[in-house]
Amino acid sequence: MIASAYILLLLGYLILRLAFGDSLWWLALLNAMAHLGFLPLIVLFPLALLIDRRTAFRLMPLMLIAGLWFGPYFLPKLIPETTNSTLRMLTFNVWGDNPRMGDVEAWIRDSNADLVLLQEIPETYSENGFSNLLDVYPYQFVQSLEMRTWGNAILSRIPFAETENFDLEGDGTPSHQRVTFDWQRTTIALYNIHLLIPIGDQAHFSTPIDNPFLHLALKYDDAPRDAEIGRLSERIDAEPLPFLMGGDFNTSDQSVIYQQLAAHRRDSFREVGRGFGASWPLAVNGEFPAFIPPLLRMDYIWHSDSFQTVSAQQGPPLGSDHLALLATLALSPKS
Repeated sequence: MIASAYILLLLGYLILRLAFGDSLWWLALLNAMAHLGFLPLIVLFPLALLIDRRTAFRLMPLMLIAGLWFGPYFLPKLIPETTNSTLRMLTFNVWGDNPRMGDVEAWIRDSNADLVLLQEIPETYSENGFSNLLDVYPYQFVQSLEMRTWGNAILSRIPFAETENFDLEGDGTPSHQRVTFDWQRTTIALYNIHLLIPIGDQAHFSTPIDNPFLHLALKYDDAPRDAEIGRLSERIDAEPLPFLMGGDFNTSDQSVIYQQLAAHRRDSFREVGRGFGASWPLAVNGEFPAFIPPLLRMDYIWHSDSFQTVSAQQGPPLGSDHLALLATLALSPKS
């Protein structure tokens, strides 16, 4: 009975996903967590093999879908060989109330990154910059508090040619960053992005159940973030320079709209990383059970076809509700 209900529910969800994509708020929320819907197969399928072979046979289509969908994430990747010089890049939503900023600074120093993209930096860093890292990263482009509380920052070993804060919200707020720099006789554009969290002010409907996670889910609203993705896609598609882009995109790679992000740019972790690469949420302030690992991938490093990814891996827990992402990239032989 349980297996039959599960099969019907999951097949029904897959049909709705194919038919409606992210167009319905509750379906978009389910899409963001699509991979979690297949987790019961880990228990149900072995049990069915032991107890009821007919049920195991009925579960086989779902096993096949899961294998084709998620299996490639875990397969060994072909790591490109390159004789070109490499750039090491780091992106990290550090969280503005992070109590371990000393550890964050020490880890950034030890990361050997050439380019560091930070989001949600504490207010003191917006005012003073990352002065303790000036010896390693003398070139710093830090947003002021007037632009964004818990804003963005770019730290670099390489001098900037141009710096720019620009708007994606559509209201004139310059809350994202673009810089250019020269490397290997090539001028490169670098974007630091922090998209809106897909949570609205009002719940879609009320419920007597007093659960903070349920109330948060009922406020799910991806329309403002999706509008940002549309504007970002237009901007990146028109970018004349080879580009690198990283940040907290507040978008699961299981969401249908992920395909719009991936259409004309390459996902470094998906190219050479292994596994789901989930980066959020981690437990902070006790609002999320500490024993549950990160469930969704929200943090990305993207690049144009002018680059190839040599390695990509996540950083350790460092007091934020996100994990950092590091990637080593080289100019493509075609460039």
